[in-house]
Amino acid sequence: MALHGLLTEKRGPLLSHGEQARLSELERIVERGLQTFIEVAAALLEIRDARLYRASHATFEAYARERFQLARTTAYGYCDAARVLGNVSPARHELSLSQLRMLAPLEAGEQRELAGVISPLTVAEARRVIRAWREQRRHLVAVTDPPPLPVGTFRTLVADPPWRYEHDYGDGLAADQYATMPTEEIAAMPVSELAAPDSHLYLCTPASKLPEGLSVLAAWGFEFQTALTWVKPGLGLGTWFRHSTEHVLFGRRGSLRTSPNVRNWFDGPRRRHSAKPEEFYELVEKASPGPYLELFARREREGWTGWGGEMGNGS
Repeated sequence: MALHGLLTEKRGPLLSHGEQARLSELERIVERGLQTFIEVAAALLEIRDARLYRASHATFEAYARERFQLARTTAYGYCDAARVLGNVSPARHELSLSQLRMLAPLEAGEQRELAGVISPLTVAEARRVIRAWREQRRHLVAVTDPPPLPVGTFRTLVADPPWRYEHDYGDGLAADQYATMPTEEIAAMPVSELAAPDSHLYLCTPASKLPEGLSVLAAWGFEFQTALTWVKPGLGLGTWFRHSTEHVLFGRRGSLRTSPNVRNWFDGPRRRHSAKPEEFYELVEKASPGPYLELFARREREGWTGWGGEMGNGS
């Protein structure tokens, strides 16, 4: 994608000889500080991911606060920055902490594409460029008619709808990747016709969409029973709190029970935007019987029937 023209460059009067010399001196100071910042970010990331804090502290947040007087957002900001640096190296340019954190929600290839563009910009300019780039990307998301729904009925259904967010940063991130749907359209899908009289539904629902998730679950003919929680590594996005979890609403139709002694949470790495980790599917297979159907699936899965416009687009 062409990135030219996203920002009109503004230049002022030329520097005097003394000003240029002072600028060079200050830039060397900044460069030394940047190198220190990179080392700090990488060290904090390794401490967190390897849980090297566990002998003295129950959580990474408590460790960072008590050992280095770092607030939660600052500590995780360094970790996010370190991950971005790993993705954009060796041509990482000289990115600030704020710029790196702006790139953190994007895919690795997208981070590399934008790193060189925003590195010479101010924070405000970089934010404006990323916003304009994301708007351009949304026009590239193909909107195609979905394939026909599968034939037959299933005892266990998993659905990860392309929720549409209004007035929420998450809407942009989702719309960058795929065509989103309003809740009314999701609820109107004839999912109840695909469910066996005794069946289970696992409905993946972001925290800000829990009320809508409950309404969709009921519209599809299921009775809400409980919720599962995906515990994610690192610090996510969010307006009120930074979300490090995601929820799955569990509904039942008929009298089918789950297998005993299955916990209601799972952990696993973040993958492509919205994709669920393998640990989730392992939990579903342990708790509920087949045949299995995944709606809005990203890829084929052995022993499952998958339906969705993104089938074959990767995990």
